[in-house]
Amino acid sequence: MPSPAFKNLHLRPIPQPFWATLPHMNIFECFTPDLLHQLHKGVFKDHMVKWCIKMAGKGGAQEVDERFKYLPDHPALRHFKKGISTISQWTGCEHKEMEHVFASLIFGAVPPDVASVARATTDFIYYASFPSHSTETLRRLQDSLQTFHEHKAVFIKAGIRKHFRIPKIHIMEHYAHLIRAKGSADGFNTEMSERLHIDCAKEGYRASNKKNYTQQMIQYLWRQESIHKFTAFLAWTNATRPVINRSDDEDSDSSTESETSGMEEPVEPISCVPGTHWHIAKQAPMPGTSLQDLIENHGAMDIVAALGMYLRQYVPHCQITPSKFDRIDVYTRLYIDLQSPQRLDDDIQKDIIQACPASHSPRKKSLVPAHFDTALIHDTRDAEDIGLKGTSGNPAVHLS
Repeated sequence: MPSPAFKNLHLRPIPQPFWATLPHMNIFECFTPDLLHQLHKGVFKDHMVKWCIKMAGKGGAQEVDERFKYLPDHPALRHFKKGISTISQWTGCEHKEMEHVFASLIFGAVPPDVASVARATTDFIYYASFPSHSTETLRRLQDSLQTFHEHKAVFIKAGIRKHFRIPKIHIMEHYAHLIRAKGSADGFNTEMSERLHIDCAKEGYRASNKKNYTQQMIQYLWRQESIHKFTAFLAWTNATRPVINRSDDEDSDSSTESETSGMEEPVEPISCVPGTHWHIAKQAPMPGTSLQDLIENHGAMDIVAALGMYLRQYVPHCQITPSKFDRIDVYTRLYIDLQSPQRLDDDIQKDIIQACPASHSPRKKSLVPAHFDTALIHDTRDAEDIGLKGTSGNPAVHLS
C-alpha cells in the first residue's frame, strides 16, 4: 500500500518497472518534447485558457467569446464567429489558431500580470516550435519561461490554483536541455502520427457500411495502397518516356501551323516568387459580368486599358480589343500559397485576396458591406530579396 507521503505528492509507487534491469538505461532521458499534447493541448488549452477565463471575472467566458467574435477578418487568422466556449471537439489546428491572437485578445479583460503570463506562455510555445535553433533562440525560450514563473503567482492569489505541480508545466523546464540533446522539438511532435488516424482509421470507417467494419477498413487500406503504387508507377513511366522528335515531318508541321495560326496560345500563370501558386474557384461567382459594371460597382476604372495591355503583352496573337461592353467571368477571391519568407522550412502560408461589392445576404436582412483588398505585388524577382527600400523600389500597387 502506498504511504501517505506518496499520496500527498500525487505519486504512485511502481514495484518493479520494466526498465530497472536494463543496462545503461536512464529512463528520464527517454522523455522527449511533445508540442501537441504537452504545449498546445496541455499547457495552453487545458490550463492557460481556462485560468484566463476565470480571471476575467463573472461572465468571463462570454467576454472572451465576444472578443473572438469581434475580431476583424484577416486571411491569415481564423475567425471564431461563435466564440470558443461552444467548441466541443478541439484539434491541434484550432489550438494554434487561438494562440495567434490569444495574448492580445485578453489584454484589458484580465489583470496585467495574467496578460504577462499568457504572453510568456505563447512566446514559449512559438520558440519551442522553431524547426531550428541557435543560442539566441534558446535564450529567449528560457526568458519566456522565466517571465511565466515571475508572474504565475497571480493565479494562486486569486484562488484559481493552489500549486503548479503539473507534469506538463514541469516538462517546460527541460525543453532547452532536450532540444540541445535531441534536436528541435518538431521532430518528436506526435501531431504527425495523429494525422494517420484520419488516413488509416477515419477514412476507412467512413467508406464502410458501419457493420463489421474492421475487414472493410483493411480492404479499403489495401486498395488505397494499390492505387498509390500504380500512381507512382505511372509517374515513373512518364518521367522516363523518350521525347519523340517530329522535326522530319515537315508536312505535318506546316499543316499544324496553318491550322493553329489563328488560335490563341495558352498562357501559363506567372509568378515572381519561386514556389508560389494561386488558386481560384471552379465556377465564377459572377459569370458574364460586363466591364461597364466593373467600372461602376467595383471601382475598376482602368480595367479596359489594363486588360488590353495584358493581352498585348502576354497573348500577342489575340486580335480582340476590349471594350466596356464585353462580358467576362469575375472571381471574388484569389487564394495564394506562399512559402515562408525566411525559407527555413517547407510550410506554406495561405493568403486570400478578396474583392466584392456590397450585397444583400439571403440569410441576413442587413446589407453586407463591400470588401476590397489592397495587394502589393513585386514586378521583378529581385524585389523579393531586397524588399521595399524607401521609395526607390517602386512596387506595383494593385487595388482590387
